[in-house]
Amino acid sequence: MPSAEEARPGQCPWCEAASRPPGGPLVVVGHGVRERQQRGPLEVGEPATMVVVRVRRYLCYACEQTCTVVPAEVTARRHYAATAIALAVALYGVVGLTASKVREQVSPWRVPEEATSWPTLRRWLCAIAQGALFARVRRVPASFGRRQVAERAATTLAAYAPPPAAAWPIEHQAFAGAVAMA
Repeated sequence: MPSAEEARPGQCPWCEAASRPPGGPLVVVGHGVRERQQRGPLEVGEPATMVVVRVRRYLCYACEQTCTVVPAEVTARRHYAATAIALAVALYGVVGLTASKVREQVSPWRVPEEATSWPTLRRWLCAIAQGALFARVRRVPASFGRRQVAERAATTLAAYAPPPAAAWPIEHQAFAGAVAMA
């Protein structure tokens, strides 16, 4: 984990006050450490896990708001890593797996075999369609179905993957692109 000085944001994300105004005292100061749960595989093809990530928290003296500085793959208000969500949308939208097969590869929890859907995947696709998740994905027409939303998101994420990834399968490209997009 980086030190409080290394991770300190340049400005408050709420009021945009400078963290270190020239000649003045610090405005955005360390405010402790939190733990964030992250679910999903650490690499494509590996079993899904749940890891705890320690992240730094800061307090802005100007507006008295707090903010958290997290690694790129940590997604706001989501338990799953951005890489896991990217993998899920690629497997569902491009590879064509069923929601239950996607869940088997992305979720660390096993569910009964008769489960045929995954509400979490539906929520992600709805958030993507509304622009609340992976905001750089172009808006989708209202006529798009879930698979079309997933396909657009997966191909957009894949476009953000580093150049050497161009020869990789789409799910690997989307996984790598999720980190680069952040």
